[in-house]
Amino acid sequence: MSTLTAQIQLRRDTSANWTTNNPILLAGEVAFTSDVFYTGTDQQRFKIGDGVQTWLQLDYVPEGGATAYPENLFLTVVNKTTDNLLASEYKVLKVITAQGGRLAVDYALADSDANSADTIGVVYENINNNQEGRIITIGEITGINTTGNLQGETWADGDPLFLSDTIDGGITNVRPTAPNHGVRLGYVVNVNANNGKIYIKIDNGYELTEIHDVYAPSPNNNEGIFWSSGTTRYENKSIISVLGYTPESSANKGVANGYAPLASDAKVDAAYLPAYVDEVLEYANLAAFPVTGASDKIYIALDTNKVYRWSGSVYIEVAANSGVWGAITGTITNQTDLVNYVKGYTLAMNCTSAFAPADNQTYFIGALQTVPFATDTNLQLICPKSGTIKAVAFSSRQTFGSGESSTLALGINGSYSNISTSILFNGNPVNNALITGLSRSVTAGDNIRLRWTTPAWVTNPANVFINCILYIE
Repeated sequence: MSTLTAQIQLRRDTSANWTTNNPILLAGEVAFTSDVFYTGTDQQRFKIGDGVQTWLQLDYVPEGGATAYPENLFLTVVNKTTDNLLASEYKVLKVITAQGGRLAVDYALADSDANSADTIGVVYENINNNQEGRIITIGEITGINTTGNLQGETWADGDPLFLSDTIDGGITNVRPTAPNHGVRLGYVVNVNANNGKIYIKIDNGYELTEIHDVYAPSPNNNEGIFWSSGTTRYENKSIISVLGYTPESSANKGVANGYAPLASDAKVDAAYLPAYVDEVLEYANLAAFPVTGASDKIYIALDTNKVYRWSGSVYIEVAANSGVWGAITGTITNQTDLVNYVKGYTLAMNCTSAFAPADNQTYFIGALQTVPFATDTNLQLICPKSGTIKAVAFSSRQTFGSGESSTLALGINGSYSNISTSILFNGNPVNNALITGLSRSVTAGDNIRLRWTTPAWVTNPANVFINCILYIE
């Protein structure tokens, strides 16, 4: 029987050609890549066909041997970095889009949320640009340099590893600080220049606003996060809105244009007061005063209770006795300055002799006069001060008369206006009327008169005396 000697050659091609042609492999057909190898070996990666799926739909046969980790989780992605990715550099990748039924990836970077939030895994095998290959999302990468030399650092067993904020796809054992993002990638399992090992388990972390009970869509400078029972969530608010008032900076305490602190007695310390506020000095008498005084101090002589100030050369009494009223003793006439002051606020208009007013007559009352005049000519009651006439007190005495009302008018420089229409002479010995609510402006020197118009009496009054007082403020 003859023997046939033959060699069987399996299908092989570059990864790029397999992707471009994308054939359907026969059931059980083995096909190799000529330029993609299993990690740390020169063994070409291969796929086994099922007669249905295309090359791109099939997965590579998993790695075997002592370096295989069944707990590893891999993901086949499309390299969109524009670089050929090497397993020996184990770059970190993020998702940017999808292509051909696979996720497409680019370098991750911890400088912003946009560049780090979608970090998905680390390169596990060589992946040419725009080609498919596997990355590891959870598990161990072996056969690599884990000394930190590739990163310009020194790594130790157990070091936590983070996404770099300066090198695209880079790894660092120094956690980036805010506002850069602390994306934890895993840990150094074993430090070795050729057969090192790292464990990958990516934790992207969170922005504060990504927490479910925090709402801060537009934070402003110097705002904080505070709980709001009304919305049952944490919200960004200013310190002023939380406190309900604007707090005062402690740096302004006790400085110019700031505020004065309180001493232990809850009072403002004298150091923060002007000298004249607390510098009231008391001495037994004037002779005991300092020879030279101070212009911002007040001096009191206890023997006389007189107050002095320093003029720069002598002590001068404050509010000397020349302006002090006489003692309120004896009769009011002793108080001449007080009497004169009060006189300036009242004007007297009196009739000093009895008369019998007739029906339907007009009489004029001015300064002290014997009886009212039938005309206001030459009446002289000169207003001593400027002010406002507030009230008029009208009083009469007579022996008899009936109770019809008469009219009283106030004249200022010959211009009259009624102030009362109910002046009575009703047979009583004395009849008084206080007319208030007036507001008639006068000027010092004005000529003031009263005009009295009588009614038709049933019984005319007789022996009438009239007294009027005007009150000026």
